Amino acid sequence: MIHSLSIKNFGLFKEVNIDFSEGINVITGESGAGKSMLIKALISLLNGNIPKNLRNKNGAISAYITVNDEIKKELSEVVDSNEIVLNVNFNEKRAVFRANGTIIPRSFLEKIGSYIMEVHTQDSQVLLRNPKYHNQIAYKIFKDNFEKLMFEYERKYNEYMDLKEKLSNIPSDASEIYRKLDILNFQIDEIENVNPQENEDEELKKEYKKLSHIEEIKTKLEKSMAILKDNEENIDILIGEIVEDLSYIADYGFNDELDMASSIQDMLNDLYGSLESKLYDLDLDPQRLEEVSNRLNDIMNLKRKYGPSLEDVFENLEKFRKELSELNDLEKIMNEITPLIDKKKKELFDLGEKIKKKGEKILYELEKRIKEELISLNMEHAEIKFEFKKLNEPGKYGTYNIRILAKTTPQSPYLPLEKVASGGELSRIILSIEKTLGEIHMVETMLFDEIDSGVGQRIADVIGKKLKEFSELKQLIVITHMPQVANFADKHFKIFKTEENSEVYSQIKELNEEERSKEIREMYGEIVFKEVE
Repeated sequence: MIHSLSIKNFGLFKEVNIDFSEGINVITGESGAGKSMLIKALISLLNGNIPKNLRNKNGAISAYITVNDEIKKELSEVVDSNEIVLNVNFNEKRAVFRANGTIIPRSFLEKIGSYIMEVHTQDSQVLLRNPKYHNQIAYKIFKDNFEKLMFEYERKYNEYMDLKEKLSNIPSDASEIYRKLDILNFQIDEIENVNPQENEDEELKKEYKKLSHIEEIKTKLEKSMAILKDNEENIDILIGEIVEDLSYIADYGFNDELDMASSIQDMLNDLYGSLESKLYDLDLDPQRLEEVSNRLNDIMNLKRKYGPSLEDVFENLEKFRKELSELNDLEKIMNEITPLIDKKKKELFDLGEKIKKKGEKILYELEKRIKEELISLNMEHAEIKFEFKKLNEPGKYGTYNIRILAKTTPQSPYLPLEKVASGGELSRIILSIEKTLGEIHMVETMLFDEIDSGVGQRIADVIGKKLKEFSELKQLIVITHMPQVANFADKHFKIFKTEENSEVYSQIKELNEEERSKEIREMYGEIVFKEVE
């Protein structure tokens, strides 16, 4: 629901803040006070279409909104929260749209708006006027009534789409298949002939670096070995003398020092042996540098072509092997997949007929309930019909395109909702549908602009009662001239004009009980007023 709305420098609104409640929020006021301007502000917030003649300097419209998990899922690509702050900042030349502080394109704003609020005016684009949404509604109703059958259709549809995707990936030109086979075989052979091992490139780099400085390394090794043992005076002789001297005086309290010196002597011998072994290895294979260089070049070439990392090379090798296997089985797949697709398609159309047969009965009962609502709203000649039109291809929501059609007179044909009525009539038709659908209809907030237009006092009272019933499921914002409707408000706001510094502005005020009673009396005028308890 929409919890709060703020409007700044929009048309005649200088600065307005409204806190809506659950249930019915009624807005009244004299003609020209600014009720239409409020509707335009709401529409601007929902679709980003800000009329140029209403744009003032440093203008802004914002709202704090909460949504249920179902709508949150539908809007997951735009926002990821049950709480949404929508904001539109504008001036005479440009507008910036934000959701939860993040700038978003206008298309995202329109998507959010379509699921948050429906504005019922003659020109508004409510979700129920979108034919694609009619299929979603029917699908939801069917799932609630025969879930097992719908689940079976959903499973087979996913299988059908997977098969079609596989078929779409098969080249239609046989020469293209052979060309791909040649390329894959070449790529696999190239990698397998080199046969790189895990982390081999790093190991080879280390070895290459060492072999590239072999003379420097040998010189340093020989020098170190000479200091340790090979010179006439070396560390080995000196440490030996220390060990011999300490052995003579060990019994005088130098046993620990003797052990330490002996350990150092052993470590020096080990160090000498290790250096000697490394020097031997360097002399053993003088061609190793060339081998390492060639091997490293081969691996670097693979990384350039199939990398950038060696891990990428391994992953691509597996990918190439898999593609090769699939292409080798292509003839088999081509012979099998088309009949499989035809089989799945037939199964889906058979299921579609079962769904239609069951669905028609359920939707017929829904049509009768909507008809009862229309009769109570003084539209006894209006009819609603769920039209089934068979598709050439199975769709996500079935094998039939389902659309809600309506007519307002017995002699007129059934037409799409937006073409059968205008103004108050259309609002009453949509109210009847939405009230009957209840929670099946996803949108949680409805704004009705003069739904009571052109009706008498008695019907206005019926409309008020219907709105009150509907408000148990949805948040309603109702703009009305009829006191019978205003009587049912949970919150009552009045739009009026004020003068400030020789300029006229529109204001919105939440009425207390006394103010509300006075406003309703004035709306009744000469009619005898009876307060509704």
